[in-house]
Amino acid sequence: MPTATAAQTKGTTPTLPLFYKKPEVLRADKHKNLSLRPEATFEFARKANSLPINAAEMPHAVRHYPIVFTDTENPFPVAVVGLRQGSNLFVEKDGTWAKGVYAPAYARRYPFVFMKNANGKTLTLCIDRTSDRISENRDNPFFNDGKRTEVTNNALKFCTAYEQEHRKTDDIAKLLVKHDLFTSNRGTFTLDSGEKVSLTGFKLVDEKKFNALSDAAFNELRQGGALPVIYCHLISMHSWQNLISRESGKK
Repeated sequence: MPTATAAQTKGTTPTLPLFYKKPEVLRADKHKNLSLRPEATFEFARKANSLPINAAEMPHAVRHYPIVFTDTENPFPVAVVGLRQGSNLFVEKDGTWAKGVYAPAYARRYPFVFMKNANGKTLTLCIDRTSDRISENRDNPFFNDGKRTEVTNNALKFCTAYEQEHRKTDDIAKLLVKHDLFTSNRGTFTLDSGEKVSLTGFKLVDEKKFNALSDAAFNELRQGGALPVIYCHLISMHSWQNLISRESGKK
């Protein structure tokens, strides 16, 4: 399951986040003739069966997706959007996101992303040059007369807010690790046809451990903003049925 959010550079070898193939720093001199196509398409996310999700999004996402955590050294919450590898049940045939369903900010942010420099401290707005949402015309430009347009300013604001929420979410996940609340898990689901499908490689919050926390530990989680994340995660377990129904009804 994916964990990265901002492209990072280790020496000269980039570690790219999910979906991004060729991020370039957005520059007026280099990209003055480029535009953003106004039609939002999520075709790039069609083969992703999970997407990173920040804590602030969970109350919106909990009705639609199971929210689990990556089975990694530094777990991070992800919204499960498909029961099979390479399958997103919420990208429609025309590339739009399923109507009436919350689309995670990670997907809505594309093709923009922040890239960290070598020291990991400076963030610069980039675009994925391979995205089909970027066109070589002046209909919806990134720059006018060398200055950022509303398109670029809005992307900058969105990515800044996303990065801030990502950091908060990462801090919360570290609190859960500190209190040893995670347990590795796997799921096996039976479709309407009788076929069984399995998902592995994710972690859940252990309810027994959570309920057995000391008052001091519970208060630390509360003060750190972890309680809404835990509750949304636990409630979201009811959303597995939503995925089963979508997979069973897929044509």
